[in-house]
This record gives sequence, structure tokens and C-alpha cells, in this order.
Amino acid sequence: MITEQLLGEGSSVYRSVLPSGIRVISETMPGLESETVGIWVDSGSRDEAPTAAGSTHFLEHMLFKGTPQRSARRIAEEFDRTGGESNAVTAKEYTCYFSRCLVDDVDHITALLWDMVLHSTLDAREFERERGVILEELAMSADDPGEVLYDAFDEFVYAGHPLGRPVGARKEQIRALDHRTLLDHYAHDYVGPRLVFAAAGGAEHSAVVEMVARATADLPELSSAPGAGLRPVRTPPEFHGGVHTVVKDTEQQGIILGMPGLPEADDERFTMTVLYSLLGGGMSSRLFQEIREERGLAYSVHCIASTHADSGQFGIYAGTSPASAQQVIDLCAAELDRLATTVPGRDEVEAIVSQVAGSTVLGLESSAARMNRLARAELYGRPLQTPSELIDRVRAVTPEQVTALAERLAAGPRALVTCGPGAGFELPG
Repeated sequence: MITEQLLGEGSSVYRSVLPSGIRVISETMPGLESETVGIWVDSGSRDEAPTAAGSTHFLEHMLFKGTPQRSARRIAEEFDRTGGESNAVTAKEYTCYFSRCLVDDVDHITALLWDMVLHSTLDAREFERERGVILEELAMSADDPGEVLYDAFDEFVYAGHPLGRPVGARKEQIRALDHRTLLDHYAHDYVGPRLVFAAAGGAEHSAVVEMVARATADLPELSSAPGAGLRPVRTPPEFHGGVHTVVKDTEQQGIILGMPGLPEADDERFTMTVLYSLLGGGMSSRLFQEIREERGLAYSVHCIASTHADSGQFGIYAGTSPASAQQVIDLCAAELDRLATTVPGRDEVEAIVSQVAGSTVLGLESSAARMNRLARAELYGRPLQTPSELIDRVRAVTPEQVTALAERLAAGPRALVTCGPGAGFELPG
């Protein structure tokens, strides 16, 4: 087993690689009586073959349905007894099973999570029952205009690419998914080299490693299965601009004005954080003040951003009346273009930097936030930095850098996607 200390001498962040290839990364937060732990699978919906669409999310559901040692009911009861919280999430590039519990319960919860992840029975009858549950989940999403808008945006700008598919796939794809496809997915992806265990809280790293090693002792050593579990090559997507409208009987017109953004580990992400907050990150942001406070055209207007290993998106979301939608679209584009052509004042940027620095520190007081940070850094190869280093990077952002990044964003292809009763909207010239 290889263990290294991260973040320099004296830090409490360590990374170990077990013989099975499982990576264990944890941070000790002195004085904390709780722990957040998660098993992260380096596989998401974009890694599915077209015939396996929806299998990643389906598998996430199935892992709560029982193992040879635990029934589905027993799994639920063991999570509930700790008094903490537990859940799972499927994303486009990873899957995560996580729990927050008392430090005294970490060993038990760790064993429970690994039993689910490594020993799921994936019973065929449970598979058919859960198919109905997932179809109901998709139906619920289809009734949510926000979900429809965001899915439509991805599908439009990444047309023909796996990143354009909804994480949960379409109803017809779930109906067509067979049990054997799920079993093959599980056998290929849920193996040592594609698994990361991340933890943050009161537990020491050595204790966390012992728990994981004990819970995964039956896994073969990596050398006995060369090449097993390696991620398939991901093809970067092409971003498609243009206009797309989803007509839906709603009170508001949902709007996303978007363009290519930054990949997860891009070094300009600190500048992006400042730009995001300045343009549409809070009540004092330009978009909020212009569109909501001064004109009363929308209740909600803000920036959005998503990042992937090889690409990203940046955009502006607003919800408004169909009659005001084109005006709001024009105003959003104008604010972005103004930032791209006119360097903001130093006082404005310094105020945003202070806001971002404060939110960074407050956010990292959560063990869940730290656990997520460790895992994402490991999955995306992003260097870890201390909270003080993160704040220094943000404080180093200059007004000129903000405008340069805004200019780069504004110069890319733009996509306008709307959802609501209106139609005929146009991208500002």
C-alpha cells in the first residue's frame, strides 16, 4: 500500500492506494464528532454505450436493493439507526454513494457502503420492480419545467454526444434496458481502479484506511487483472449554438442563454468564480440589480455553470413572463457583452473577491463539502489546495482578467433555449 501526505508538511490530508487499486483520500477535521464518507465510481452517464443508456442511474438504484448479507429493508434500517443521512447521486462523469454519521459509526457505515457497492445481488425481479420506480422518477422530472429546460439545453448544445443525454435517459430507453446490460455494466465499472473512497471529519486517516481495507479484503490485487476497469476514452463534445424552444403550458418562460465554459481543472476557474459572482451570483450582482431590482422583469435571474473533464458550459438563467422574455434575453446578453468590453472597477471586483473568499471559508467548514472536494480533485486530477491558498488565488484575480475571460466567453457560439408557452425568441445580434 502506498500512502502520501497531501497539502504539505503538517496537513491532515492523506491519500493511500490499496493493492486492489482503490484510492482512499481523507481529511481529519480536529474536534469534529461526525464524518462524511463516500464511495465514488469513476463512471457516469456519458460513459454508457448507446444501448446501455440509463444503466448508470439504474444501477445506483439497484445497489440499495440488497446483498447476500443484507436485504433492502436491512440496508435502510442500518442507515437510519445512525441518525445521520445517506444517499446516492448519478452524474454525467461519476456516481457517488455517501453517508454522514458520527465518528463512532464510521466503521459500520463504511462496511455497509462497501457491501452495497461490491456485493449487490442485482436480483432480476427487483430489477423489474425498480424499472417502474425509475419511470415514475422520469415522469416527475418531466412535470418540472426547470428539469425540462436544463435537459433540453444539454441535448441541444451537445446534440449527438453522450453529454447531451439526460443522466436518467429517456423513458423508452429505460423500458428497453435489459438485466444483462446492467450486470455487464456492474462487472466492468465497479472494480478497484475505478473506485475512490473519500472521507472528511473527526476520524484519522490510518483508521479510515483500515476500515476500507477490511471491507474490501476479498478484492483481487490490481496486478492480477491488468487493464481492468480503465476508463474508456472520452471524446470531447462540440458545442452547438442556435435557438431551441420547448413549448410547455407553464406560467413563466424559462430561459438559458449559454456558451462554452471551462473544464473542471482549468486554471482560469478562479477568474470564472469572480466573473460568475459579479455578473449573476447574488443580490448585488449586475444581472440581479438590472433585471429584477431596477426593471422588475424576473424573480430569479442568475449565472449557471457546469464543468466536465474536457469541457464546460457557462450561461445565464432567468424565469419571466412570455411577454417579457425577449427583453430579458436582450438585457442578459448586453450585460455579458458590457463586461467583455469594459473593464470593471477595482472596487467592484474587490467587493466580489471578499464575497467569494468568505463563502469559500464558510463552505469548507462542512465535512460534506470537504469530502466532495477531495473526491473531485482525485477524479479530475485537480491539484488540492489549502483554504488559504484558494483564497489567495481568488484575491489575485484582477479586473483585467475578468474582462479577458468574459471576452473569451462572449466570443464563443451562443445557444438560447427556452421552455414555456412562448415561442419565436431570437438570439441578440
